[in-house]
Amino acid sequence: MAEIYMKNIRDWREATLMLSFEEKGYFDELINLIYIYDDCLPDKDDLICRAMPVHKKLHLRLKRKLIEAGLITIKGGFYFNKRASLEVEKINQISERNKIKALNRWAKSSKRKTIINADAGEGADAVSDANRVLNQKVNSESDGSLITKRQKNLTIKRSPNDKRRKKKSNRLPASNARCSIEDILDPDGKVPEEYRNYAEEQGLSNTQRIFTDWANWWVSENGRKAGARGWLATWKARVRKDVDRQRAKSTYKKEQSRAGSCTTALGARLALDRRRDRQGKV
Repeated sequence: MAEIYMKNIRDWREATLMLSFEEKGYFDELINLIYIYDDCLPDKDDLICRAMPVHKKLHLRLKRKLIEAGLITIKGGFYFNKRASLEVEKINQISERNKIKALNRWAKSSKRKTIINADAGEGADAVSDANRVLNQKVNSESDGSLITKRQKNLTIKRSPNDKRRKKKSNRLPASNARCSIEDILDPDGKVPEEYRNYAEEQGLSNTQRIFTDWANWWVSENGRKAGARGWLATWKARVRKDVDRQRAKSTYKKEQSRAGSCTTALGARLALDRRRDRQGKV
């Protein structure tokens, strides 16, 4: 049974160009039945009427129309269509080839399984023989050899610990280890001397307030730096930024005050000129 088949749309439209819409639908259903029955659709009106389904009178009328158009033929009590017969034959050939390939694959896989099982059996026998030999050697060893083996095992067990100790010695010192700010400073305490000296050298004002805000911000962010040196470098960067901001604010205020004073003097001068003009006119 061919459940899937290829349909050439151009050939189909050219072949059914002179048919009505009703006749095209009947022809399409009839072709589907021919594929389903594997090109062996019997010429039984009751069977086709139940399969479509369609009224018997309509079926006989449309059947006669398709036979007159040469789209279907009835031979030996079966429906035939030339294109459908060729396609069904191709489909059957492809399915037969795929069936043979699948059988060959199954045969190869079964052979491989038998070979693997045989190899596994031989390997198990070899392992059992090797275990017997080892057991005999162990039983024949003296107490002195057992003692030496125990000593060797102790040295082997100690070697990983020695490697770990070496790895620990290669680690960075505690001053460069990444840590949080709370491990180095008190976020709510006074500014450390080294931190305060740098801030005063740069000209930072309100150092205690800026230090508290900076330290608490890093606590909330759960930040980690490279030890005391890393946190000192972070503080220096913050001081430089704040100093630049404070200087920019001070220059801006000075410019605004100058501009305000200039506008005030100019307004006074204009008012004086207007007064003099009035007095001259009078």
